[in-house]
Amino acid sequence: MKEEIIGLEADFANNEYFGTNVWTEEKFRVLSGNVPVLLSAPHAVNQFREDDVRKAEKYTGALARYLSRATNSYAIFQLFTHADPNVDADHNYKSAVINLIESYGIKLLIDIHSSTFSDDTDIDIVTNNRESLCGYDSLIDKFKLLGIRYNVTIDEKNVPNKDKENEIIGISSLICGIPSMRLVINNKRLDVLKDEASFIKICKVLEEFIKFFSNK
Repeated sequence: MKEEIIGLEADFANNEYFGTNVWTEEKFRVLSGNVPVLLSAPHAVNQFREDDVRKAEKYTGALARYLSRATNSYAIFQLFTHADPNVDADHNYKSAVINLIESYGIKLLIDIHSSTFSDDTDIDIVTNNRESLCGYDSLIDKFKLLGIRYNVTIDEKNVPNKDKENEIIGISSLICGIPSMRLVINNKRLDVLKDEASFIKICKVLEEFIKFFSNK
């Protein structure tokens, strides 16, 4: 799997994670599917936050691409650096997310992120205190059961951001009325070069979760 993931990451890793050809008009890319789940990777490349550059969350783009192909889900991801879609009130990435949900009958959004963790947690689920689940709280129970099966530690400790209404999971749940979750993955577990086994386990949890949802 290592070589496959590195290949899927190549477009994002270009130009020190400023992404693919900066002159293109294609700011993000969409992958089609026939399963009503949308995978999102808005921080697959570096982003601008006012005058600062926020570093990319490496391998989140490759993970979204891999899962889209493995489960036949839809996917959307950033291709090169511009404003952060999880912060700016108006953003073409979020508009595209809404359009995809409404056009293709998407029933679940999974927004993929990574971060440095202070403990050994593998995945932290953010749902703005379960507001963005739109009443589908049982999805968390299923996700945690899959974590136990594959020895992946899953928590719900991540607190909502200050401007949660601007976040992708906030927009998709409030405007489109579908359950939406942000998965913050321990970036050590996504480093496929150093820990391929953990990357594979996380893939298995997500693949089974998407298949469970699509068969409901």
